[in-house]
Order: sequence, then structure tokens, then C-alpha cells
Amino acid sequence: MPVELSDDEFEETTAEAMASLEDEADREVIEAAGLRDSRKRKGAELMSDADLACLRKRFPFLVDLSDRFVRSQTTSELLKLESTAMKMKMIEQSRDFEDRLASNKASLEERECKVPAGFDNRWDKLHPGRFLGGASCTTKKLWLEARKAVGLSGDRPVGCYDMGAVGMGGFVTSRGWIELHNPGSSRNALKLFSINNCAAKVSSSKNSSKNCEDDIEEIVELGEFKLALRTMRVAASMVMPWNFAYVALENFLQQTNFCSSDLQGIDQPAKLLSQFVDYVIKENANRWRDGSPFLDTGSLKATWDAFYGAKPQAQLSSKSKKLPSQMDSKNAKFQRRHWVDICWDWNIGKCTKQVGSCTSLKGTPLRHVCNFQPDRFKQPNSYCEKNHTRISSH
Repeated sequence: MPVELSDDEFEETTAEAMASLEDEADREVIEAAGLRDSRKRKGAELMSDADLACLRKRFPFLVDLSDRFVRSQTTSELLKLESTAMKMKMIEQSRDFEDRLASNKASLEERECKVPAGFDNRWDKLHPGRFLGGASCTTKKLWLEARKAVGLSGDRPVGCYDMGAVGMGGFVTSRGWIELHNPGSSRNALKLFSINNCAAKVSSSKNSSKNCEDDIEEIVELGEFKLALRTMRVAASMVMPWNFAYVALENFLQQTNFCSSDLQGIDQPAKLLSQFVDYVIKENANRWRDGSPFLDTGSLKATWDAFYGAKPQAQLSSKSKKLPSQMDSKNAKFQRRHWVDICWDWNIGKCTKQVGSCTSLKGTPLRHVCNFQPDRFKQPNSYCEKNHTRISSH
């Protein structure tokens, strides 16, 4: 017969059993955790550097995590991390575009990228730092930071940039490449980027320095000016990707339609625009040497007004001020041809009508005389008018 327990004894026995079960559960948890830790330690010991590189390639979200943390995770935990990262990415993509841009802008200061040390020779060895995301700060700050890093005279000039890939191979003169590499050069000019001057050999020796400018022709056509301006901007983007001074200059001229409102009636506007571009280049060179920001598109409007206002008006209105004799000679040279009562079909042998019966479509009598013109350009209303056909006598 089982011994009957009193209420106090039953409660005491039940409490001891529950305590024993809790101790057993704790031991199981501790053993499981120890097994898990041992698996982690074993996985960390077995994971090689190649395996770690493969995991980082397979899971892009691991780029922000340390090697020690990645080695300590099991495969199931890595898969959970990937699933969480994908969900966060889907949530981010579902947001509005402006919200995404604002969020990314706010996180720029926190997401610093460590650039490892390495080598770069601008040719066959390129440092990974060249392929970082574009700087989103102001272009003026980028200009000033480049002034501190690059120095006064810039990098060593080369001319082996792949301009042919953008359809501008051979558009830049050798001197243009040299002057373009130096942001503080006051000898850089737009004509150095004209394709018409690429055949000119400009010497850099001291004895011929006075004749350097004579070897290069000035830009006089507007089409040549636009091509040279675009060539200079593309070449500058390859030499100095951080320099937006040339982009600002080109956009200002594009937005103002190359200052057409001010240049109406001016002979050779491309020559004046080339002088303005050279003036802006020299002004930006002075600002580079002084450590000041470049002239942006907004500042160039006031710069153009000052430059255009300082030009003598006698030079600006050369097209409109022509002598009356020149205008009369031009009008006399190109006269307008008038209608004449001569049968053109008779002169080529197609009219069989009798003399006096030949008329035009409107009923005007036509003469059967020669319609040959001795000089149809200078004297378009002068005809032979003899009694023979043009096809038989001329």
C-alpha cells in the first residue's frame, strides 16, 4: 500500500521535483550552448582565407562585418543574416526615390570607406581608390581639396589619353596637353584644342618661345569654336576629373546660346568668344594659384558682362559699318534675273511654231532669238538675242 502523504509533505515533494527538472533543463541548455560554441570554434578554425573571401563575394552584406565575426557564425546564421539583409533592401526599394536619396545623404558621414594602401602609375597599375563613388560635396570644396593634394603645378603631363574612344582622337595639340595638366598655367588657350592646329608643330625651346603663338591659328568660325570648346572640356575631364571649371564654362555658353543676344551684327563672333574663354581660363588659373574657388556658371554671367563691356565698340560693330560703295558693288555683283519674252523651247529645237504665232501660257508673244547668256552670274539679264538657236551656235 502506498504511503499517504499529508498536504505539506506533498507540496514539499513537488517543489523538490520541479527544482530537479529545472536543474536538468539548465544543464541541457549549457551543454547545447557549449556544443554550439565548440561548433563555432571548430568552424572558425576550419574556415580559410579563401573560404572567407568566397563568402564575402557570395554575401555582399558581409562587407561591413569583421573577419572575426564572420568566422564565428554558422551557416544557418549566415543565411538568416542574408534573409534579413534582403528584407531590409526590399523595404528600402519600396520607399520613395526622394526619401531614399535623403536617407543616403544623411548616412554619408557614417559610412566611411577605408582605402587600403597600394600603387598606381596611371597606366597599367590602377589603385582601387580611383573607382570609389563620386564626391557629392560642392565642386568648390572639391577644387580646394585638390589644390591641397595636387599642388601648384599639377601632375606630370602625358598625352596618351584615350580620346579616340569618345570620337576626339588627335583633336588636342601637344602643347595643349602640357598646359592642361597645370591648373595654374596662364598660357593655356582654346586654340590649342582646335583640330585645325594639330598639324602645327609648336616648339618648347627657349629660342623659339617668341614664335610659339605665330605657329597656331586663331579660331574664327563658330563651328570650330564649339568643337574646340567641347574637346577642351572632354580632355580636362580625363586629366583632372575633379576640375569642373571647364564644365561650368561650357554650360554657361550653352545656356546663353553662345551669347547670341550680345553678338548680333558682330563680325566673327567666334573670335570674340575665344578671347572670352581664354580670359576665363587665365582667371581660373589665378584663382588656383591663390587657393580660391573657380568661376562657376552663375559667376560667369557677371564676368561676361564685364568682359563684353570693356571691349571697344568700334571693334564690336565692324559688320554693320560697311561702306556704301561696298554694299553697291555687292548688289551689282549679284543681280536678280528678270523674265524675258524669249522662247526657250525654240533654242533647244523643241518649238515648231511659226514666227509670230509662238506665245507663252499666259498668251504673251515670244521671240525666236538666241537666249545665250555670256555671263549669267554678273549679268543675268544680258542675252545674245541673235537670229539663231543657242544649241546650234553656242
